[in-house]
Amino acid sequence: MKKLSPSTQKYIFFLKSLYQSSKGYTFILALALGLTLHSLLVAYAVVIRVESISTKGSADSNNGFYGAEAGLNRRAEEIRKTFVDFNRPSGSSPSSVANCLDSDSSNDGTGDFGCQQYEFVAASESKDGHLAATYVVERNGGRPKVGVVPRGEAYQNLNMLEYSYSVYSIAKRENAPPSEVTAILQLDVKSRLVPMFQFAAFYANDLEILPGPIMDLNGPIHTNGNLYLGANENKGLNIDGQITLSGNLYNSRKNDNSTYPDGRVTIINAAGTSFLNLLSKGTGRTNQTKNPMDPILVSTAWGTQVQLGMESISLPPPSFLDKSGEYYEKANLRFSYKPVATSNSDPDLTTVPFEVTTVNQVSGNAVSLTEGELRSLRQPILVSEELADISDNDFKVCNPVSNSLNLSIPDLNPTGNTELTEQLPELLYIALVSQTTPITYSSLSQPLSSGNFSEVRTSLLDLINSKFSLSLSSLPSDIINKTPNQIAGIDNRCFVSAVVQDIGRDSGSHQSTHRFYNDREGRDMRLLQLNFQSLAIWNKVGRYVEFTNGTLTDNEENEGFSAEEKLFNLASPDSDAPEGSFQNLGLGANDETDGGLVIYATIDGGTYSKARGNTSPYGFAITQGQQLMSLTKSDSQRHGLGVTFATDQAVYLQGDYNIFNKQAAAILTDSINVLSNACLNADKAIHKHSDKNCNTDNDEGKKDATSTTVNTAFLSGTDITNSKLTSAYNGGLENYPRFSENWAEKTLTYRGSFVSLGIPEHVKGRWKRQRYNAPKRNWDYDLDLNDADNLPPLTPRFVYLRQESFIRNFQQ
Repeated sequence: MKKLSPSTQKYIFFLKSLYQSSKGYTFILALALGLTLHSLLVAYAVVIRVESISTKGSADSNNGFYGAEAGLNRRAEEIRKTFVDFNRPSGSSPSSVANCLDSDSSNDGTGDFGCQQYEFVAASESKDGHLAATYVVERNGGRPKVGVVPRGEAYQNLNMLEYSYSVYSIAKRENAPPSEVTAILQLDVKSRLVPMFQFAAFYANDLEILPGPIMDLNGPIHTNGNLYLGANENKGLNIDGQITLSGNLYNSRKNDNSTYPDGRVTIINAAGTSFLNLLSKGTGRTNQTKNPMDPILVSTAWGTQVQLGMESISLPPPSFLDKSGEYYEKANLRFSYKPVATSNSDPDLTTVPFEVTTVNQVSGNAVSLTEGELRSLRQPILVSEELADISDNDFKVCNPVSNSLNLSIPDLNPTGNTELTEQLPELLYIALVSQTTPITYSSLSQPLSSGNFSEVRTSLLDLINSKFSLSLSSLPSDIINKTPNQIAGIDNRCFVSAVVQDIGRDSGSHQSTHRFYNDREGRDMRLLQLNFQSLAIWNKVGRYVEFTNGTLTDNEENEGFSAEEKLFNLASPDSDAPEGSFQNLGLGANDETDGGLVIYATIDGGTYSKARGNTSPYGFAITQGQQLMSLTKSDSQRHGLGVTFATDQAVYLQGDYNIFNKQAAAILTDSINVLSNACLNADKAIHKHSDKNCNTDNDEGKKDATSTTVNTAFLSGTDITNSKLTSAYNGGLENYPRFSENWAEKTLTYRGSFVSLGIPEHVKGRWKRQRYNAPKRNWDYDLDLNDADNLPPLTPRFVYLRQESFIRNFQQ
């Protein structure tokens, strides 16, 4: 045992001596307690110091993490927003995250991928703010993956373009050096672009589907609002497609809360094997209810087939259709309506009420049509012998009037008379396009001796005298007694109506050649009518002469100028396309930019102030669009191309549309009005007075609608039931297109997609004011739209981000 030192022995002895007395005991106890407390205080101070340092470090780390995460989210949202605006992110990335914190801006990268810094203020004055530096790296060389959204996910089975990106974010205290980083994060995301036209119905607001007759609706349905479903018959609404919505699902009406019995609405199950009743599966009971379906029961019954309470999809505002938007910028053909004011006197038919600009989207070169070309678009068109000879009734554009003419002009030898006879149809056409006022299509069946042809007779006489070196004082009777149709028939040719007609008047008491009264809006409309059949023909065989301020200046030595490819470039004739179709005969547009031909129409809101508000009297009518002027797939045409018509004003779509040689097609508009085949008069113009139905040619009566077929996707504004602007029912999906006729059990067959991104911007008439009798609705989603190659040009899309991985790095 180790011996104690002398000093220790003395200390122990001292303590023992103290212990032997009570006074010494008390002293020892107090001393021990004091020493213990001192030790505890010292230890506590040390712990407090360590914990303070740790807490500050932890707070800095957390704040840095949250700042870096916020930076990630902001950059990811900027990527998504770029796609929403029809653009793709572009630029270059820095070589490392350190470049984003140094003082050298030359290595920060560029554009959408370059360094960006975000400052986050401190929670209190005693704390430091944080700085997050971010940048983006494009993966897979920027090449998108073309695929299908996996089954079980939202928007399952839809085509998508999927771009991949890595977003980096590094955070530090605001005044700290770059070496003192508090968080380094990486977010790998997939940006998915999904076409809206792959939905049977896609709504930004509440959607109501409440059909009268039975409706079988194939295709997905989405709404950012609530979904109201009902039907008047047992199994009256049967939905075979995924349903996604941000709000609640109802088996009732929105406008009056009336309910429907079980079995009226059925939805296909997730396996696609059977339809389940909405009410009983969504509530667990068969009692009718105005309450929403139970999300848990809906999920149990349908799984991912019906998804409620989803995050709302960010959508472009309705203003994306105006002149600042993508459709104007990327249009191949632009129409600008400039209506001339009407009055109680005869209308001004001399002034051209529109302009046309063609745009080469590859070079960016824009060319405005000349005055002579514009005036030619207002006149009937003499078609070629090839077009006149089409035998298939589906593609026949006009019927030649069989006729012969045996001229015997004394000043011409027999050969000269024969030559004049052969050239007379073409000379007559040049005489027509030499007029400053439009010649109506119906007048072509009247003889040239008629009073409305006086200027045409003068022009034709001048052309004949000049062409054949004659000095005739008047046209020979053999010519003047013929109708233009008969003269065209000499060469087995015929006329089609003008490409453009001006419809309407500014007031009910004004004069106009044709008019269109909209009962829902309660006013006469001013419409620029575009005949799609004539537009394609004029671009191939049309002719024009040059004018300056209403005066003819050049007729190209009596031959006129060719209008071929003045509107768009033509593809070569496709022998594999249906015989007699525009594509087969070489009238189809050869334009692959953005998937085909884009036509945009508008009116200058600066000059025409009413066009800016919600009581605009302006719009555009589309007629005779049975076949479109683009290209469908064939053995020779590997990829189908389509036609998209877009405008910020109302559209009036008349008659069968896209039914022959069917192509990818879309109409995007502020509001869509559908008119039947009956709503076209002898001048090939739409014409309607107040009350339902279009008028007969002599205005003595009305014509009931006739069955009509439309194959095109629609994007249009729709009202919102029980809203500030619409106090009652908006008409539901079944009244998405606006009607103006008595369909009297006639059928409207529709295949396409209904997209609504909001209420109309330029009309405010309510559904209850319409004057119509509903058609039989043979409506369905167009399954051709499931193929990405069949989507119309510039199909609108929504973008959502799907996170692939989230990584926190601990080393810079």
